[in-house]
Amino acid sequence: MASNLSQKISLSIAKKILAGFERHYQNIKSSSIEAKRCFEEREWEKIEKNSKLRLNFYDTQVSDFCKKLSSELKKQTLYGAKAEFHESESMEKFNSNFWQNTKSVYTELITSHKQPELAETFYNSVFCRIFSRSFYNNQYIFTRPCVSLNYIDMDEPVIDSYFVDNEQLNETLKSVLNSYQFKCKFGNFDQDIERLQEQLLKQVPRLSSEVFELQFISTPFIRGKCAYIVGRIVTQLHPDIPVLIALLNDEEKGLYADSLLTDVGAISIVFSFSRSYFFITTDYPSAIVEYLKDLLPGKTRAVLYSAIGLHKQGKTLLYRHFLKYSKTTSEKLIIAPGIKGMVMSVFTFPMYPYVFKVINDKFAPPKMGTKEMVKDRYYFVKNHVRIGRLADTWEFSNVAFPLKDIDDTLLKELKNKASSNIEIEGDLLIIKHMYIENKMTPLNMYLETANKKQQKHIINDYGKAIDELINANIFPGDMLTKNFGVTRQNRVVFYDYDEITLMSNPVFKKIPKAKTYEQEMASEPWYYVGQNDVFPEEFRYFMLPNPYMKEVFNKKYKKLLDADYWVSVQEKIRENGVMDYYPYGSETRMCRIYKEKS
Repeated sequence: MASNLSQKISLSIAKKILAGFERHYQNIKSSSIEAKRCFEEREWEKIEKNSKLRLNFYDTQVSDFCKKLSSELKKQTLYGAKAEFHESESMEKFNSNFWQNTKSVYTELITSHKQPELAETFYNSVFCRIFSRSFYNNQYIFTRPCVSLNYIDMDEPVIDSYFVDNEQLNETLKSVLNSYQFKCKFGNFDQDIERLQEQLLKQVPRLSSEVFELQFISTPFIRGKCAYIVGRIVTQLHPDIPVLIALLNDEEKGLYADSLLTDVGAISIVFSFSRSYFFITTDYPSAIVEYLKDLLPGKTRAVLYSAIGLHKQGKTLLYRHFLKYSKTTSEKLIIAPGIKGMVMSVFTFPMYPYVFKVINDKFAPPKMGTKEMVKDRYYFVKNHVRIGRLADTWEFSNVAFPLKDIDDTLLKELKNKASSNIEIEGDLLIIKHMYIENKMTPLNMYLETANKKQQKHIINDYGKAIDELINANIFPGDMLTKNFGVTRQNRVVFYDYDEITLMSNPVFKKIPKAKTYEQEMASEPWYYVGQNDVFPEEFRYFMLPNPYMKEVFNKKYKKLLDADYWVSVQEKIRENGVMDYYPYGSETRMCRIYKEKS
């Protein structure tokens, strides 16, 4: 039984940790409010800058808080091993009863909190930053959630509802757009409403003869130069239909509706793991995630929390899912199917939807570089606008895998290739640093089993992916098909980042014409090749495996084999900045639809 003094100090420490979390979440909300203002004022560079800053919010604020808390703990001599807080302050000592009690008190404090799941994760981060991994269990941290999210008492709903029939649809849509109180004017509000109504009835014709409900999440989703309004159509006799309205704010046109989507696949792409994160303003993120989960059942809660800018909570849910999966499956962790990489060792459970990636100690030739360089590349991708073509990753430290779950061949490979990154403690394999990534079908493997129609689509999307990446100021580096994956939506996404860089770094050149027969037949380049020199003509030799695929690629993307095109992209980026890519097809953009009509 804890003493009164112990209980009093537990309550004090628990309150301090909760106050630290609340300061952190207020900063998250403030950044989202600022993002909406930047959208209204067209401060696009600031939105991008703040998006990058937000990625480091969590770790920075946890670190700052832990410094203050550590000082407080030392004052209370809570590092002592005895319940009555003896004089020992060694970090090797640990007061088990005190920290069990502190977690219990903290659980009581967050029972009626608006963001209990985030508060649990913050507590975990603080505890794990201060104490060693041997204490990371449910006695001291929240390896399982302790507070139900189903009974949060919300002060205000996160969903606005509108009951409407066809005659009222025009007025209802006006109310919907006005409810977001954008402080920028619509260029032609009435025209936008007419177009939204026409598109909604065109995509869902039965609404013209039904009474239905329109529901919309009360906060806009801000990302880049776009604000998204997300909700669904509810009718009595049919399944719910998701709906998304994309708004742009143009200097000439003003604010306007750019697209309306009701296809779950198209909306799912907007929320893809290969996109940057949204800014949303809410006190109830769990309610919004659950609503989105209903709209987009193919998305996991981990992906959706990350999508709304709560990446750390996404990591927490992903890790809990892994723990649950590893305890219930009889599968063994195996080397991931596909061609082995020269820089990373990749493994997975056969039926698990994610892969684990570990940086090798040494890189196989011709790869060069260091572990820190690879980490920097992954950090670069995290901070870059991913335009739907770069896979998101979750970075983890000190992850424990039961040795019984690991295939012998995989264990041997990890010992041979990444020995400095692993430790064996009893019956556990500890990986000190790794990434977790959504599992995709490697493009080279997809092409081997695809029919001609599938090959044609995916090869064109492969070319489109490269073209979009370079126009977004990203040079992938190694563009072999094994370094791209195919998503569930049949989109090509790049996931090998060890050579990725900005488009300003490579020097694109044409291969000089040979002057002699000996030069023409030489097995090695007879001309000078600088460290950053790239010869796009050479891509034809390794990008695709057979003549049919090369022919398909060349019909639309032969320009990617021409150094002049790559140089022109570099010049365009220098002069005009990067191109804007929106996560919905150009065929759904209203400006195009109504331009073609006229």
